[in-house]
Amino acid sequence: MRGRRIEKKHIITIAGDHASGQGTLSNKLKEKLGYEIYRNGQYVRKLASDKGMTISEFQVYLDEHPELDREIEKSATIYADNHDNLIIDAKLRMVCCARIF
Repeated sequence: MRGRRIEKKHIITIAGDHASGQGTLSNKLKEKLGYEIYRNGQYVRKLASDKGMTISEFQVYLDEHPELDREIEKSATIYADNHDNLIIDAKLRMVCCARIF
């Protein structure tokens, strides 16, 4: 590992249950810092739409298919790997971007 430099990124993660205020906080931080926001909820809505489900139906489906939950979390990791000055606004069941802490 010696000699290998780890790139520091400026990434803020905000996680919480639906309607808990993470979107409002993300918007305020974006205004103040000028950071971009990645909302994995948009990705979740796309997956639900692709399956012809409402978001409520898809949430039940996710409980039965934890592999999709991991895919959703991975989408935030992939996005963070390629961006800086970023706010991740998500409902995460585990820390998705361990390298940024």
